[in-house]
Amino acid sequence: MLTGLLHSLLIIAFVMVFAWSLYNALVFFTGLFSWFNQKKIHKTSNNYIELSGNKPPFVSVIVPVKNGERVLPRLVNSLLSLDYPKDRMEIILVEDGSRDNSYNICLEYAKKYPNLIKVLHRDESKGKPDALNSALKHASGDILAFFDVDSIVERDSLKRAVKLLSESNVAAVQQRTASLNYNQNILTRLIYIEETCSSIILEGRNALKLFVPLTGSCMFIKREVFEKIGGWSTESLTEDAELSVRLLKGGFIIVYDKEVGAYQEAPTSYRSFIKQRMRWYRGLIETFAQSLNVIKNLGRKFIDAVAYLASPLMVLLSQSFYCSLAAVVLLGYNSPILQIIFQISLISLLLFVASLMSFLLKFVKWRLNETVVTSCLTFCYWFFIAFIILISLLNVLLGTRKEWYTTPKGE
Repeated sequence: MLTGLLHSLLIIAFVMVFAWSLYNALVFFTGLFSWFNQKKIHKTSNNYIELSGNKPPFVSVIVPVKNGERVLPRLVNSLLSLDYPKDRMEIILVEDGSRDNSYNICLEYAKKYPNLIKVLHRDESKGKPDALNSALKHASGDILAFFDVDSIVERDSLKRAVKLLSESNVAAVQQRTASLNYNQNILTRLIYIEETCSSIILEGRNALKLFVPLTGSCMFIKREVFEKIGGWSTESLTEDAELSVRLLKGGFIIVYDKEVGAYQEAPTSYRSFIKQRMRWYRGLIETFAQSLNVIKNLGRKFIDAVAYLASPLMVLLSQSFYCSLAAVVLLGYNSPILQIIFQISLISLLLFVASLMSFLLKFVKWRLNETVVTSCLTFCYWFFIAFIILISLLNVLLGTRKEWYTTPKGE
C-alpha cells in the first residue's frame, strides 16, 4: 500500500513538474526569439511623447536609501547624467534610518542641486514600501520612477520609459536590470545565469501578452494609476509582486523593456544571498496565497500570474521530485511507469544542461571550461535555492515574525 501511494505521488509530481517546465520552456523560447528579432528602441531619439500638455511629462525619480554610502554617489551621478530635460524631472532621496554616512551624502547633493534633488529623512526605518509611500506626498511627477540605491542607470532609461508609457493602455514599465558584478565569484555567476534566464522569460511573457511583474527596481508607473490602486503595500515583503497583482486585477497593463535600464549589484556572500532570497520567497508565497482569487478569471494573463507567484513552490516540488525519484529507482522500488518517468526526467535534465551550455557559449561568451563547470554547478545552485524556499515556506506556515532585510551594497 505504501509503495502504491509513493508511486501515485511521484506520478502526480511528475505531471505537475513536467507541465510547469514545458510551460516555462515555451515562454523562454518565445522570449529568446523575440529578444533577437525585435527592433531596439532607438537610444538617440529625442522624440519625447507628450503625456500632459505640450512638454515632456514631469518625472519623479524616487530612491530609498539605507546604508548606501558606498554606492550612493555613483547612483546619483548616473541620475544626473540622464538624457532627459532637468526642468522636467526631480530626484527624491528617501534616507531611511541609515547607520552610515548616507544622510550627509544626500544633503551634499541636495545642496549642490537644490532645484533637482530633494532629501527626505526618516529616523526609523519601517521597510522599503513605507519609505516609498512617504515620498509620494512630496512627488510632483506625472510619472513615478523607482530605483534601488545600488543602481547605475542608463542615460536613455527615462526617455525609453516615457516613450512606452505614451501608449494610453500602458500603466507601467519594467526595464531590464543586469548584474554589475556578475564576474566577482561563483555565486554572482550563478545569479547572473538565473537573472539572464529570468529576463528572457519576462520578454516571453511580454511578447505573449501574459502577466509581466514588476521586479523591485527600474520601474516606471503613471501616477494617476498608482494613486488609483492605493500605492505600495507595507505588509508585503515583495511589494513589487503584490503591486503587480493589484495592477492586473485593476485591468492595467505592465510592459517589459528588454534593453538594460540599470545595472545593480548581486549579493557576493552566501549570508546576504540567503537573507535576500528568504525575504523574496516568503513574500512570493504569501502573495500567491493571497491572490488565488485571480484564478476565478480564466484569462491566460490571470492564470500566468498564478503560475508566476507559484514558482518558488514549483521549484521546491521539482527538486524534491528529482531526489525522491532517484532514491526510489536506486533502491529498487520501481515499476515500468517509474522507469519511463526516470528516463524522461534524465533526458530532460541532459537537454537542459546542453541548452544552458550552448546559451552561455554563444551569448555570454564564457570559456568552455568556465561554461562546463558553471553549468554543472547550476544543479547544486537550484537545490540550494530549493532549501531556502523550504525554510521560507516553513516561516509562512509557522507565522514567524516578518523582517525586512536590506541587502548590503558595495561589499
